[in-house]
Amino acid sequence: MSDNEIQAELAAVARDLNVQRATLRLISDTAVFPIAYEHCEPGTHSIRDTPRLDMSKQPVVLKMVGGASQVIEDDCALATEDAGYHEMREMFGGMQAQIVTANRDADGQIIGLLSVHDLTSPRTWTDAEAARARACADRLEELTR
Repeated sequence: MSDNEIQAELAAVARDLNVQRATLRLISDTAVFPIAYEHCEPGTHSIRDTPRLDMSKQPVVLKMVGGASQVIEDDCALATEDAGYHEMREMFGGMQAQIVTANRDADGQIIGLLSVHDLTSPRTWTDAEAARARACADRLEELTR
């Protein structure tokens, strides 16, 4: 595994999707999907050291645990009424739109989550953008094996 290659993949997907942040969360014994890698465009604050949230109760993670391979949110303000989600959204810089893509092991357990965050405005994600996020997640899985 090369940290430089992982960072390059995150930077590339952020550029290709015109988002301000891309993160890779990996399974851990000490936390629920902590951020292992992060790319932030200039002027975007890091969330890597944000106070830990209980990710196990976040609506997107619950959808992933329920079997979703990708969660696409065009307008995060309208995605859910869950107060914890909106607290997280604000901690993350007012996240407006996101795509979260899961990687799973052979048993179907989540081993990683790629998130791309648009902090500027809601947007309608295209099928091509969702596919680009999936391709990046697949490449990151290869790099983290």
